[in-house]
Amino acid sequence: MDMFSDKLRYLRKHQEYTQIDVAQKLGIGQTTYNRYERGVYEPDYKTLKKIANFFQVSIDYLLDNDDEILADTDTLVDLSHFLLNGNYTVFAQFPTDGDRQMLDKIVKAIYHVRD
Repeated sequence: MDMFSDKLRYLRKHQEYTQIDVAQKLGIGQTTYNRYERGVYEPDYKTLKKIANFFQVSIDYLLDNDDEILADTDTLVDLSHFLLNGNYTVFAQFPTDGDRQMLDKIVKAIYHVRD
């Protein structure tokens, strides 16, 4: 994994997002995002920052200057995605959709992430 497009594809698949999911979160078209993953287009700086924030990695990592996140990624799970879609209980009760959204908002508030 030494190219931006490879890292982008890896991060998306490893965190179990579709291209449509990521494109919607970034506010871009799915076709544009697909072209980033295929290496046809490169994002502008503003979009690059959005991508780094969304996947919670550094821009250096995306641009191949920092491979730190690659350490033991076999067990890496995106907490926000897990809270919204994962199979878990809280105090022996399954969370409702509203509970899941509230937990996700709490995590985003802790990490200062905007929707």
